[in-house]
Amino acid sequence: MERTTWETTEPFKALKGAKYLSLTTFRKTGKPVPTPVWFAQRNYTLYISTAKPSGKVKRLRNNPKVTIAPCTGRGQVTGSVEEANARFVTDPQELKVANQVLAKKYGLARRTLYLMVKIVQLVQRKPSVEQVYLAVEEG
Repeated sequence: MERTTWETTEPFKALKGAKYLSLTTFRKTGKPVPTPVWFAQRNYTLYISTAKPSGKVKRLRNNPKVTIAPCTGRGQVTGSVEEANARFVTDPQELKVANQVLAKKYGLARRTLYLMVKIVQLVQRKPSVEQVYLAVEEG
C-alpha cells in the first residue's frame, strides 16, 4: 500500500470506520512486525490496549516509530499506510480516557474478550496479565 504523511487537518482519515488497525513496530534490526489491533480515536490520538509482556511493547521501548493502516482482523492492510509515533500512556486521567474510548467503541465484544482471558487464566492457574495503553500520534 502507498505510504502517506499527515497532509490533512483531519487526523487518521484513512481509519474512519475501520474496526482494526495494523500497527507495525520495528525490531532492533529494523525488521517490521505488523500486528492487527483494536483501536479508538479521541481527537488527534489513537488509543490501543495490549498486554504488558507483549512483543510490541518490548519493541516500542526500543523504538517509538510505527506505521499504521486500516486492516482486517487477520491483518490484511486495506488502506494507506501512515507513519506515526507511539508512547505509553502513564497519566491517570489519560488512562481513564483511553479505557473509556475503547470501551465505547468495542463494548460487549471487549468485555467478553477480557472475561474469556480471565477465565483461561483462572483455569490454567496463571497470574493476571497487566494491560498497558498506547497512544499513537502524528509522526
